[in-house]
Amino acid sequence: MKKPIKCFVLISFFISLCCVTKVTGHAQTTRFTVTPELPQNQVSDVTYFDLLVNHETEQNLTVALHNTSSETLTIQASALNSYTAATGIIAYQAAETAEDFGGVSFTTLIKKPNQMIQLEPGGTRQVVFPLSMNDKRFTGEILGAFSFEEEQKEGQEAEETSLTSTYKIVQGVRLRQQLDALPDPELSLIESEAVEKDGIASLKSRIENDQPVAFGKIAVKTVIREQDSDSVVGGFTAESFQFGPNSTLDLYSAFDEEIVEPGTYHIQIELSAPRGTWVFEDSVTVSRPEAETINRKTIVGSGSLHSNRWVYIVAVVILLLISSLLLLMYLRRKNQRKQQSRNEKTSFKYLIKQSGG
Repeated sequence: MKKPIKCFVLISFFISLCCVTKVTGHAQTTRFTVTPELPQNQVSDVTYFDLLVNHETEQNLTVALHNTSSETLTIQASALNSYTAATGIIAYQAAETAEDFGGVSFTTLIKKPNQMIQLEPGGTRQVVFPLSMNDKRFTGEILGAFSFEEEQKEGQEAEETSLTSTYKIVQGVRLRQQLDALPDPELSLIESEAVEKDGIASLKSRIENDQPVAFGKIAVKTVIREQDSDSVVGGFTAESFQFGPNSTLDLYSAFDEEIVEPGTYHIQIELSAPRGTWVFEDSVTVSRPEAETINRKTIVGSGSLHSNRWVYIVAVVILLLISSLLLLMYLRRKNQRKQQSRNEKTSFKYLIKQSGG
């Protein structure tokens, strides 16, 4: 990727991280603000930490928190690691997964990754995250973030309704040891398998980026075909995906019918970006038990199961009604025969009596 394009991708992404509100219910006004105190080894004019470090670097990364509300706030401050979400964005989590793909997790470099901060009404406090490179040498970049989220007061969650709002801000961090060109991304297909995703039968394909470089503007196109056939039975397209350093991306290609039939399927995956183009192919065989298990979880499959269940219920009810009617007819006919037999006996006795008289 050319340098201006890369800068645009990273800057636009990290700017979005500098003021993220996590809301359940209706939104509320800002209850606290976050201001990073950018150090001398800041290498760009962005509002997040973009730092040039070396293997011996030890420094404090400081963020100022200001309480703009009239209440005492408890803020959970946490260091997080980057990963690539299935939605195609670079997101952040506590789990340390970069080492699985040849990288370095940001939180392994932070001595106090989790802190609880008390903020008085109108008060300001500095939150310090000690950074220590621990003799780590790397090419490319390490992405991380500091998350600041208001903790609910004890009992508040149980007492308040679903309209309760929480406020969260994420501050991005980027570490580099060289300012020259970043390494090229290297993608590979790990595996594909049939799964249920959001109520639809899909093929999940896991793509790995084992290089310490983030890139974006990725166009994604997948096509599912029946094995030994040109019949297209599913696929997925997307624009402007992002891929984080030393991470994996799970692509979900939906079947058009939203359920999967037993059989073998061929999937072709193409990812195209300014940094390169990658094409992968894979085959997935779905057994009948696997298909049934997946389809039970789908919206269409579960609806079909419910429909079949109602058919069985109605059939049983009808069978019971018919059996009851037949039983009633049998009992009624039996009673009629008994009554007829009694009447015949009575008539016979009467005739005998008349003859005797």
